[in-house]
Amino acid sequence: MHANLLNNGIYWPPWLLSAVFAALLAVLAVITAFRMRAVRRYRKLLYIDELTELKKSTYLERFFADSLPDFDSEVSMYYLNIDNFKNHNDLFGINLSNRLLYEFARRLEELCAPYTHVYRVHSDRFIVLHPKSEHEAFSKNLLQGLKEPFLVEDYEIRLTVSAGRYDIPEKRPRYYECVFRSELALQAAKSRGKDRVIAYSSDLRRENQDSFRMFQSIKDALKNELFYLEFQPIVDLDTEKPVGLESLIRIQDKYKIHFPADIIEYAERYNMIEEIDYYVVERSLESFRKIRDANVPIEFLSINISSQEIYNLDFIDHLVATTKRLKLDPKRIIVEFTETTDPRGMEEEAVFIEKLRSRNFKVAIDDFGTGYSSLMRLSKNQIDRIKIDRMFIHNIAIDKNNRALVDTMVKLAENFGIATIVEGIELPDDYEIVKQMPVHFAQGYFFYRPMSLNAVLQTFAPKTNSTQT
Repeated sequence: MHANLLNNGIYWPPWLLSAVFAALLAVLAVITAFRMRAVRRYRKLLYIDELTELKKSTYLERFFADSLPDFDSEVSMYYLNIDNFKNHNDLFGINLSNRLLYEFARRLEELCAPYTHVYRVHSDRFIVLHPKSEHEAFSKNLLQGLKEPFLVEDYEIRLTVSAGRYDIPEKRPRYYECVFRSELALQAAKSRGKDRVIAYSSDLRRENQDSFRMFQSIKDALKNELFYLEFQPIVDLDTEKPVGLESLIRIQDKYKIHFPADIIEYAERYNMIEEIDYYVVERSLESFRKIRDANVPIEFLSINISSQEIYNLDFIDHLVATTKRLKLDPKRIIVEFTETTDPRGMEEEAVFIEKLRSRNFKVAIDDFGTGYSSLMRLSKNQIDRIKIDRMFIHNIAIDKNNRALVDTMVKLAENFGIATIVEGIELPDDYEIVKQMPVHFAQGYFFYRPMSLNAVLQTFAPKTNSTQT
């Protein structure tokens, strides 16, 4: 009886205590059930992609080591990306594109059956685990199966995918290493034309390491002012005397000297090109001012810039301002860039060229014939000079095809009244062949190697100086 007394002496009958206890248990059960549902919902939100209903890659990351034993043999990781999916987003809008992604996920699951290891990374990127032994047949079926049209809201949409494959090692596989290597292979698949599966190799790793070193070299050069310029003389073939210079950017780092093609390629890739182009413009024009002040008989300076500057609204203003500040004649400045390889950029390129020429700068197209706009630019008289790349000059004395191609380009430019510059002349035989063509200017090791500003002044400056513009 005393056990049923409260502190204030009130008596609780046993049946009432039992009822209260049962009620408390019921409340606890409800709370527990609610918490379990909340946990399950949280886990679903954490690991299940709401749009495609696939597991997220975060699930694979969390349970990577537990997922591999589901296979009886070695496993390959495929990193997939839908080719040009942004175009579908722009065309159809976000709602239909999301529906397309859902249908794509269902198709991908079907192609991977009976295995269920399909994960969405983000947007239009996915990861698949599949037996390594089946990689040839699986890769073929994957590409073909995903090419079949998707029917979404009465639209028949065709897709292609690119994928990188990495064969996961049996001993101590690490999730991030597997993803990194499969993504390297994916990048290779994209760069080699898309719509394919490329397997990871040690060569891809070396390329990645080289890219990282180049990225670091450019970054360090920008920070520590490690860039410098050299100038290669351009020779008038009628007089065989140097009449122009081409400025060439260099980086000297602890590994080697980097040359313009590499610098521009990687600077464009990692969005560092604008700062480099501005450096080239300023230092080149400052050097040309010194050359003119030294009365060096050089008539023009050719400056290489990235073709990405055609989209930079401020570049021409910067060029004009620098030219005025240094009191240089813009007619003596040739802006040289590689023509666009994207037909969608032709209109912007034409506007850029017109703006340059309206401000009295000359325009030269580098690597003439490699892009989309060569003949159109000639026919509309939109350029002042074309530059024929060294790849066409190599072995021109013995390669009849190269010789015929160069001769055709030179005569074509001549018919439109456009001057030609041939670069890469290194051998006497090359020179003899080119000299027989109506070529105006040439450059190459046969004439002069690239040299520093001081070397230009020492080599070409006369004894007496007078100021020029």
